[in-house]
Amino acid sequence: MTAQEKLAEERDGQKNARIERILLAAFSLFSHNGFDAIAMTDIAKEAEIGVASLYRYFETKDEIAIRTAMWAWESQKKLIMPILNDTGYYTKNGIEELEEIFDLFCKLFQNEPDFFRYIYFFDAYIVCQKIDSERLIPYQEVIQSVQTVIGNAIHKGIVDGSISKKYKDNEKQLYFSLMHTLFSVSQKLSLTGKMLKMDETNDGVQQLKLLGQILLGGIK
Repeated sequence: MTAQEKLAEERDGQKNARIERILLAAFSLFSHNGFDAIAMTDIAKEAEIGVASLYRYFETKDEIAIRTAMWAWESQKKLIMPILNDTGYYTKNGIEELEEIFDLFCKLFQNEPDFFRYIYFFDAYIVCQKIDSERLIPYQEVIQSVQTVIGNAIHKGIVDGSISKKYKDNEKQLYFSLMHTLFSVSQKLSLTGKMLKMDETNDGVQQLKLLGQILLGGIK
């Protein structure tokens, strides 16, 4: 490697580190305050860079919102996929694979509640800003990679009989029904937490585990 190539590599490393810092700052601000209250100047301050530098990487708030959402999903995938690969996950039947996924989902809620808050605020922002679906294709592709893992477990379960064969022609609808239910409850719990006195005795993780058992029991 030439000296010029080493310098270029070093600059790329610095650029990537700066982008990572920007995305982390945006994620933290948006997940705690929503999108409307946060300006590009706030993100620059949180990331400890100049506003002009921020605009060199992200031209608009929409752009940084979408990129941060992709980063958030990718970060969770990096945590989850190694666990699945190390637990004998792929030797289990379909319903057992789903059970393990649901368990990881509960752990994700327990350890990363800001993820669910961010996605809630992001979805609302996208709808309010009327952002075209074409701009969301890269984001959709990240989510679809997660959908594939869960969809494979559903298909496997129908084939091996651990999931009722009545869902044979509705695998995709079953996926959305299961995940939208879990995700919506997780977002509700992450947003409101202990807002009311009646919530003080409620354990969010236990609620999700119970919900998972109900959902799994219903599709066996």
